[in-house]
Amino acid sequence: MDFDTIDFNNVITIANLICTFVSMILTGVVMLTAIQMKLHNIRMGWFIASVCLVMGGLMFQLSATLVYSRVFYALFPPFFALYFIETEREAGQKWDGVFWTTVQTLFAVLVLIFVIFGDDEFFIYGAFLLQYIVAIIMLLFSSKKISASIGFLLGTMFPVIASFIGMADDRLHFMGLGITVMLLIIFFGYQMDMERDLLNKQVELSENKVSLLMEQIHPHFIYNSLQQIALLCDEEPESVKPAIYDFSSYLRKNFEALTNEKMIPFLQEMEHVDAYVKLSQILPSRNFTIKKEFETTDFNIPALTVQPLVENAIYYGIGMSSEGDEIKIITQEEGGYVIIKVVDDGRGKKTELSTQKKHKSVGTKNVKTRLKILCNGEYTLNKTPDGTESIIKIPLDLAKNRQI
Repeated sequence: MDFDTIDFNNVITIANLICTFVSMILTGVVMLTAIQMKLHNIRMGWFIASVCLVMGGLMFQLSATLVYSRVFYALFPPFFALYFIETEREAGQKWDGVFWTTVQTLFAVLVLIFVIFGDDEFFIYGAFLLQYIVAIIMLLFSSKKISASIGFLLGTMFPVIASFIGMADDRLHFMGLGITVMLLIIFFGYQMDMERDLLNKQVELSENKVSLLMEQIHPHFIYNSLQQIALLCDEEPESVKPAIYDFSSYLRKNFEALTNEKMIPFLQEMEHVDAYVKLSQILPSRNFTIKKEFETTDFNIPALTVQPLVENAIYYGIGMSSEGDEIKIITQEEGGYVIIKVVDDGRGKKTELSTQKKHKSVGTKNVKTRLKILCNGEYTLNKTPDGTESIIKIPLDLAKNRQI
């Protein structure tokens, strides 16, 4: 009878070692894959931190230091909560993430107290179970649809099962395996989300090209430009050749943007802006000046993002106002972003210029779409008593990427 008991204990010990060793291999694969991914945002940072905690717990478990391994396992749920919060925020959801992180942190402290000062395995695993029950409640109360969080819910079931196993038999240490399986499920779900988002962005970008063509190539502007160039032949013959070059550059940049799905250097975008400004200045409209205040130019930006904003400033800032004659283009680095501002001092008092009445507004929807798809950038428009301010924000790490 004693031999049977000894043999059964040996089987349990071997099972624990095998599960721990397999979990370390799987966790290591997930960690290496996550680190090698090109997209490293805050969301992925919390995920990698969670994997590191599990890896630390498994290493201590392999060395039979259960107390330290459980300390790492107890710290995992708060980091999982932070990862889930970032997942929700990227989906545009708004809910009290601080509350859930605080709750998970308090439960982690409770588990640590049981682990360090208690010796009852049943209560230790019971505390672990409470952590994951809180995680499930968090998932259910999140503002995202349950169908979109099914991967999280399915993954959470494994540490729950591991907790019940530990409560039933304190010799079975499967918590590390349960958390590892949870990480695998979440990671594969993350990869599927990325693939789906990439496909959606490709479709959206393709649709955006057609819309961009319709909004950006203005027949009326082209007609007026050609007509004015023809007049220059009689009035200022020496200005005709530069005007034709500017007109050609303007058209070429527009058409290039329709096939360009990568970022371009900021100064290249400014070449397009300069060509457009020179054409606008030969047309019969109010005089204006362009002032450039560049703190930085060594960054990349989606094509056709600054030029449409300058166009709007010319026609609907300065052009539709009886006051103001200056447009500023400002660049700076601030708070982890490259910021580009197009500011005009027009004050919204309408004039009677026929060219402004006929000119169709350049929609900013395309600018927003291209920024979001190509570099996760943002566009905002601020109207003040002194004029209008258009602001582009691009994450610094993406703006400085040299792979264009």
